[in-house]
Amino acid sequence: MHARRRLLRPTPIALALLAFSACASAQTAATAAGTLDQVNVRSKYEREDLPVRAAGHKAASGARLGILGATSIMDAPVHVNAYTRELAEDWSALTLQDVLENDPAVVFTTNKNHLLQNFNLRGLDMGAMDIATNGLYGIAPANAVPIEMFERIEVLRGPNVLLSGMPPGSSVAGTVNMVTKRALAQPIADLTLTYGTHSYFQAHADVGKRFGEEKRLGLRFNGVYGDGEMGAKDESQARRVGALALDYQGDRARFSLDLYDSVNKIDNGSPGMFNFIGTTAIPGVGYLLSPPDGDTNMFRGTHGRYDNSGLLARAEVDFNADWQGYLALGGSEAKGQGLLFGTRAFVTGADGTTRGAIYNVHTESRRRTAETGVIGKFATGSVQHRLQLSANVLKHKEGTVNTACNYCYTTNMYDPVTPTFPAAPTWRGYTVENDFRSLAIADTMGFAGEKLLLTVGGRHQTVKMPLSNYDESRFSPMVAAVLRPWGEAVSLFGNYTEGLEPGQTVGVGFANAGEALPPKQTKQMELGAKLQAGALTHTVSAFQIKRPSFTGTAPAALVEGGEQRLRGLEWSMYGQVLQSLSLLGGITNIQSEQRNTGRDTYGVPEWRARIGVDWQTPVQGLKVGGRFIYTGSQWADSNNRLKLPSWNRLDLNASYATKFGNTPVRFNASVENVTDKKYWIGLFGDGFVMAGAPRTARLSATVSF
Repeated sequence: MHARRRLLRPTPIALALLAFSACASAQTAATAAGTLDQVNVRSKYEREDLPVRAAGHKAASGARLGILGATSIMDAPVHVNAYTRELAEDWSALTLQDVLENDPAVVFTTNKNHLLQNFNLRGLDMGAMDIATNGLYGIAPANAVPIEMFERIEVLRGPNVLLSGMPPGSSVAGTVNMVTKRALAQPIADLTLTYGTHSYFQAHADVGKRFGEEKRLGLRFNGVYGDGEMGAKDESQARRVGALALDYQGDRARFSLDLYDSVNKIDNGSPGMFNFIGTTAIPGVGYLLSPPDGDTNMFRGTHGRYDNSGLLARAEVDFNADWQGYLALGGSEAKGQGLLFGTRAFVTGADGTTRGAIYNVHTESRRRTAETGVIGKFATGSVQHRLQLSANVLKHKEGTVNTACNYCYTTNMYDPVTPTFPAAPTWRGYTVENDFRSLAIADTMGFAGEKLLLTVGGRHQTVKMPLSNYDESRFSPMVAAVLRPWGEAVSLFGNYTEGLEPGQTVGVGFANAGEALPPKQTKQMELGAKLQAGALTHTVSAFQIKRPSFTGTAPAALVEGGEQRLRGLEWSMYGQVLQSLSLLGGITNIQSEQRNTGRDTYGVPEWRARIGVDWQTPVQGLKVGGRFIYTGSQWADSNNRLKLPSWNRLDLNASYATKFGNTPVRFNASVENVTDKKYWIGLFGDGFVMAGAPRTARLSATVSF
């Protein structure tokens, strides 16, 4: 796919003018935003349908599974959850992190409100660049995902290269798919004002309408502008997001176009990450100290900015009642400058004396993607088939330079000094280039009246890295089954799936220098059960993941000689236990071991729990709730010398929906870390630990015009 050097960068102002002019004739919506009708809802889903919300409205009853299409949770042969826009609104969410903190399989590996957002899913790492958008990689922002332009957040656990192909950063943790908002059956015109600790203010406009007698053409716009103190003490942050979604629903053809532009800025600081072990050159204190305040500002006087823009177009055509063809293409670009990463320090003294590092970074990246395929339904005797074939291309280029101050100054983790920010570097072009191409096929067969669903498929993936003359291919199969022996309320499922990561060309100094190592195939086996008990849905699964790693120290050969093995049990649930009481959350237990060394994998807590409760009070429109978060102890380094203790946190929220005259208004309030405890929340990389954020409150008011 050929594209110009720069994508169209639609500004939020331009998008706002277009959206508001198109919606100027929209009639006043008498229904609150949280209860507006949805379009394209059926009991059996296709790829672009929006599955209905489950009871309690925190999760959906179905999710998109890439090449398997939109599937109900009970029919899905994998452990998957889909979180809703309503959940994000309850917590006045700003980014994806605010929503994924409700998922028991997720722990974050960057500080809260960091300019970059990375996390660990089912024991494996993932970054923002590896987030999918409407089923395609290469569209999402590269640093942090703004939540305001999305309707759903779908989280599929475990490696699954068949379903969506390889992401730009080659994570094998699973798939997090963001579903963009679409115009609803009723017009929407919402304005949300948010205030956050300590003095952050934000305005968010969400407008949309469907046009024509049959409402075939839809337009939805989301615009965000926020500015104020957030993150570390005296640090200011600014957010700007503009997102436009167009769609056309014809009798035999459907089209959609999504555009977005986002800017994140930080000024005057950032939290830090601390290493207590040190190196031979800089010995650490050797043991864990008590954490500093969560908003301790380690880098006053610094600044950073990340710009992202993206575009995704999709077309579907029905050849007949049973066969459909589709084409999707798009891309994104990102540019980051300033203090983006490298917020690390070695703690050398018992009083918190620290050697600090600081980087002034310039990074740029560009992604282009396309997918085409056919979907068909047919029968062979009594067996029903859903067959999909697809071809996918993803091209990713990236380059990063920095001006470093490598542990060049002395500070204190409890009372930091103001460092000298290095001069900005000169960007020197792309240094990473990945070209992923694949062909995939998947057939879901229904036996005995679809009491048994058997899925068989595979993806032939080619990985090219032109800058290092790397060109390798692998075939990744998937076999999965869903069995419903006792009716609709119970599903038993199992799967064998694989993830794929690029190999590498062995560097100078190794005995096999110049050799192209094959792509690394991560393999998962999973068994589980799903239960619908009244209005509550449970998923329980047991899994094992084996992920290979390259080992060897020069001058010996670099080979695939290591293996990370993860064994786990997961329980997740959502829905209602009573008409007025909703639940969301679950518990995850993971044991992760580096098999070649016998040590536990660092940064993988054995226990994770997230339990959320909402109570619809007898007071009309008033809902109160909260969530309990627990993360077990975890090793902080690859040699298992330092261990972080377990921690827990209580968050509370409330919402009140009313009307001022005929105008619906909803108020939301949330408080994270209610008891304002200090704790080590987790770690980024080998040995670097992070302090949890202090008590943080947000208040928002949404007016529906």
